[in-house]
This record gives sequence, structure tokens and C-alpha cells, in this order.
Amino acid sequence: MAPPKSKQRQILVRAAAKLFRRQGYSGTGLRDILAASGAARGSLYHHFPGGKEEIGAAAVTAAGGLVTETFAELSRQAHDPADFLRRYTRLLVQWLEASKFRDGCPITTTLLETTPGSPAITAAGQAVFADWHAVMEAMLARHGWPPERAAPTATAIIAGLEGALMLARVRGSAQPIHDTTDALCALLEAGLPTAG
Repeated sequence: MAPPKSKQRQILVRAAAKLFRRQGYSGTGLRDILAASGAARGSLYHHFPGGKEEIGAAAVTAAGGLVTETFAELSRQAHDPADFLRRYTRLLVQWLEASKFRDGCPITTTLLETTPGSPAITAAGQAVFADWHAVMEAMLARHGWPPERAAPTATAIIAGLEGALMLARVRGSAQPIHDTTDALCALLEAGLPTAG
């Protein structure tokens, strides 16, 4: 049975997600999560009887869900797929620069360290990436992309963003995000279906 949703549980998940993103899953202990959240040790085990792995899966789900919501909102606002990508990368660059390049993707750091070894975290990551992919595919479909092109294009956008974010953190510069956005937008604009 899933633990009840509560404010204390949400605080623990947010603290864990931030720590995992900044210092990695392996580099974060339960004491770190307790210290960052201000929660009592008993509350951690009450909400997460499965321990760190359960917190890891919950953090991936929660952080990935926020990105899904952002993607969905921007896809509703965008005039076309390239406009969607430009809107998102503006937010991404602002967030990355505000963190002084300490914050990476809210889920990738955890997933790289834990999959496929942790079935729970792997499943959480698969679900999040499926949600992101579904939002991208739906956005592309709304703009006339045929299904056989929408799925691989959605994959390319996600992979491009993830890779650009990693390069930006390593270089301490947003330039890889700008370069990737420009290249993907050029492909998106060149590949836009024309009205028949």
C-alpha cells in the first residue's frame, strides 16, 4: 500500500531530488536528506519504509512530473515545434545559470547511477521519459507531423536536450544548449509538413 501523501513526504521528496540532482544518488545519504528537509528520522522511515531506493523513485517521479507539466504548458503556448523548443530552452538556460551550473536534469543524474540495477528507480524513469515523449509527440502531431516521424523526432528532441544540458554543466556555459537548440530548430523548421 502506498504511503499517504503529506506535506512532510513532499518536503522529503523535494530535498532528496535537489540533493540527487546536485551531488548524485550515491553521494547522498539518508542523513543528508534528513538535514536538508529538517525532517525527523522516524518520519523518513514512516513515509519511505523502502528506504533510499523508494525515495529515489519518488524523487524521479516528482521531479520528472514537474518537467512534464512544463512541457505540456509550453506545448499549448507554442506556435510550432521550434517555438516550443526555444521557449523551453530559455527557461532551461535561466535555471541552469541561476544555479551556477550546479543543477543538471532533475532526473538524469539519479537514473545514470541506478539503472538498470534498481527496478523501482528504473520504472520511475521509464514512466517519466514516456510522459515527456507523449507530450512531444502530441505537440508534433498537432502541428501536422505524421506519426511515423513524430516518435523519432520526439526522441531526438529529448536526447538533444539531455546531452546539451550535460555539456553545459561540464563547460560551465549555456552555449551547448544554444547550439543544440539552433540545430534542432533548423531541423524542425526544415521538416515541418506543408499543407497539401
